[in-house]
Amino acid sequence: MYYLKKILKMVFSIYLIGSISFLLLEMIPGDPALAILGLESSAEDIAMLRNILGLNKRLQKRYLEWGKGVLTGNFGNSFKYGEPVSNLIMERLPLTLKVAILTIIMVLIVSIPLSFMIYRIKNKKVRKIIDFIIGLCISMPSFWLGIISMFLFSVILKWFSVGYDNTIISLLLPCFVIAIPNIGIFISYIKNNLEVELREEYTKYLFVNGVKSFWLNFYILKNSVIPIIPLIGLMLIDLITGVVIIEQIFSIPGIGRLMITAVVNRDLPLVQGLIFYTSVVMVMLNFLIDLIYSIVDPRIRSER
Repeated sequence: MYYLKKILKMVFSIYLIGSISFLLLEMIPGDPALAILGLESSAEDIAMLRNILGLNKRLQKRYLEWGKGVLTGNFGNSFKYGEPVSNLIMERLPLTLKVAILTIIMVLIVSIPLSFMIYRIKNKKVRKIIDFIIGLCISMPSFWLGIISMFLFSVILKWFSVGYDNTIISLLLPCFVIAIPNIGIFISYIKNNLEVELREEYTKYLFVNGVKSFWLNFYILKNSVIPIIPLIGLMLIDLITGVVIIEQIFSIPGIGRLMITAVVNRDLPLVQGLIFYTSVVMVMLNFLIDLIYSIVDPRIRSER
């Protein structure tokens, strides 16, 4: 019953988000035909293009046609590119997934062992300095960090190329820039979990019964990492739906950059397709996170 409720909520959320996004975009002032042809175009040309694009049809008919197309995976053709929206999204998706996966790997590799090392530090002054550095990492603006990193590592040191050049190596620097604030968030979260787990009754019981410090630390770390599963999901959602600023700085042709182009050119089919795609990704990832979390911690199913 728990999983059935989750599936029904997921389907309803996708339907609701898709419908609302379609209606809101239709209410935006402006004429896509005029945006495509330009201000110097004649009224006859604009009227002809509106007819070709189907903009003269009633709203209800356009909504039904759009909904029917969504069910078959057809989001229509892009006004700007003249290609199927689904093809444009699928072309950008692999690169966005690469960025997301590389960033998550960086965050987990750095944050989990570093959190455990910080947790073992008892000096209060050192802890305050570390907390300040963590707060600094979290609060750094991504555009500033991206520009500074590119100037330092690409222009001065020449370790990386300036921008994306179709290689995995060129993605390491933008992924590192995206990872820094997330590393700070993860370290802060895991460190707090470690301190909570240290005060739990099972920890005292294992310690009193002479469990070796290695295994005691292993249990504490394991139970501290489990609650970050939702945090990983939220970061993954943010990455897959597009880190717009970083994609612009490093010239990465991902989903976020495609969205900017679509909005600037009032490419309604492409904007609608991207919003629906990102909504579906978010809802499905949330469902997947709940599923994994309920398997790891069965108490979740009984509480709901």
